[in-house]
Amino acid sequence: MTDKENIKHKIKAIYDALPKLDDGRCGYRTCGQFARAVAEGKAPCDGCITGGLPVATKVCSIMGVKIPDALHDSPAMFQENQRVNAIGAARMGSLMGRMGQGRGMRMGRGRGMGRGMGRGRRGRI
Repeated sequence: MTDKENIKHKIKAIYDALPKLDDGRCGYRTCGQFARAVAEGKAPCDGCITGGLPVATKVCSIMGVKIPDALHDSPAMFQENQRVNAIGAARMGSLMGRMGQGRGMRMGRGRGMGRGMGRGRRGRI
């Protein structure tokens, strides 16, 4: 593989390992930008704070780098990971609510597309 193909492969593998919350705690706006920076050697492999030790382990193994020992022994990382997981669950719940999942949203009268899908304002023609 050429160097560019190798970097593309690493970017995809790193992105697949990330939690994809796009919270910006790593210093990049999106997880894709962070994955590219790690693959190009511009960011550390343990930079995803949200993912914690499991994600850092995967990303560092993809890059072929040993995980820093300080990361293994850090109780703050464990506590931070627990807090972020709770935030992620709450965020997912709010997303599901906005999409109409699990909150009793029905496709009936007054909900827009319930009657006569795409037939105008009066329903049936």
